Amino acid sequence: MSFKENLLQKIEIDRLAYKVIASCGPAHVRHPVDKEAMRRLLVLSTYEYQHERDLDLYVKAIEGELKMILVLDNELPIFRSTIKDVVVRRSPITLEMWSFRTIRKILVDSDIKVSVRGKSVETVQRDAIEQLDLTYTDADIENLALEGMAWLAESNADGVEETLTLFAGLLGYRKPPRPFGLDHTVCYGVPASGPDNEATFGPLVLYRPADNTLAWINESFSRSDRQRIEFLRAVASGESSVPVTGEAVFRKLQANVLERPERVLLV
Repeated sequence: MSFKENLLQKIEIDRLAYKVIASCGPAHVRHPVDKEAMRRLLVLSTYEYQHERDLDLYVKAIEGELKMILVLDNELPIFRSTIKDVVVRRSPITLEMWSFRTIRKILVDSDIKVSVRGKSVETVQRDAIEQLDLTYTDADIENLALEGMAWLAESNADGVEETLTLFAGLLGYRKPPRPFGLDHTVCYGVPASGPDNEATFGPLVLYRPADNTLAWINESFSRSDRQRIEFLRAVASGESSVPVTGEAVFRKLQANVLERPERVLLV
């Protein structure tokens, strides 16, 4: 696959992993996990599906008979063992229950359990990403910027949003916190901490699909500074202007990526 295709797949892997982890809820509360999103994440990994008894298993070979085995249930446990051992522990039949040794294995599985829930999701996420070639050249980034400019010239909002998402993935930019009130605006920027550990956001890029306007703001904003937040909202709505707009924003994003000494996307 091309670098762009690999980057899009990484973004999808991260999105699915975030969705599953969010569905897990706090550690002390047992929410039902988003199994459909987890299935889609597993399809992008090297874990292979296997159905045994009433269990949906996803298996990755490691050495000999030993395998990494994820059981797709609300705990999302990953075991380092054999398929037979996991099946007996997680879905024993009556005959197997006659064995004291088997009962003990069922009651205590810490000897083979590697992780559960969020940690298991992160393991599968890393596995899926490790398959991707995320190295890039200056030309790859130039092409992304040119593509974004072309979408902007054509007022193609979907194309512009996809390109901004790709640059956000390259630069580690995030969406703004909800209190910033940037509705109907595509926004990515740098999350950080200011004085007294107050959350800040910026520099950032703003795109308003309704009027096809794109802007770059080279400063950070704190949620407590209401005057600056109003300015940010005014730029987003087109009521105020900033120096870097339109095609120049894609050149700015391109420069930000190429300023990095490495030519591989860190994961």
